[in-house]
Amino acid sequence: MPQAPVTRVMVVPVAPIDKMHTENKGIPLGVLWQSVADRIKSSDFNERMEATRKDMGPKLTAALVRQLAVQGYEAQVVEGASERPTQSAIDERKLPPAHAVLRVYLNEVGMSSARFSRDYVPRVNLSAYLVRGETEESLYSETLYYGADATNEKASWSVPANSDHHWSSFNELVEHPQEVAQSYDHAVNALATRVAQNIRAQVSPSAVVVRSAAP
Repeated sequence: MPQAPVTRVMVVPVAPIDKMHTENKGIPLGVLWQSVADRIKSSDFNERMEATRKDMGPKLTAALVRQLAVQGYEAQVVEGASERPTQSAIDERKLPPAHAVLRVYLNEVGMSSARFSRDYVPRVNLSAYLVRGETEESLYSETLYYGADATNEKASWSVPANSDHHWSSFNELVEHPQEVAQSYDHAVNALATRVAQNIRAQVSPSAVVVRSAAP
């Protein structure tokens, strides 16, 4: 049965992730020493990319609103929600059934070097939930993987990284913070685009007018 259309999507501001992590499965070390090395590098990487980490939440929120509009929805950020816990930011029961609330959570952000690979590539994983107003009906629920964990290009949850975004060593990674930041900007936009497209495949906007994305 087709679901009733949604006229407006209320986007709860996305909270930044607490920490970013690096992982190198290609290091020829024992499991314990690899774990120690990963923790040390993750701490260093997290300190260097602190501003990028904090900016990812607001950038993803803005990208979601932009891409939902491209798919034909009226989309807006829930005002004042940043001062409250995500779950209590807005009460779906008080909204009309043609409105919906989108909550997105960043699950993991960092860089990963896979086994048998020398390169570090971005890893950004998130979960998205869309709930209808009044009835609290679940309209869309999915965990998406960008970059390192995007193992199936044909799956809706798998978003490949930009092929230009890879670094051959940890030192090269930390020596190019602007390029790394740009790789996360690309991830944010790619994930927001996919979330909006997947929502559009599940529930139609009231007026199907697909607009081009702003540059």
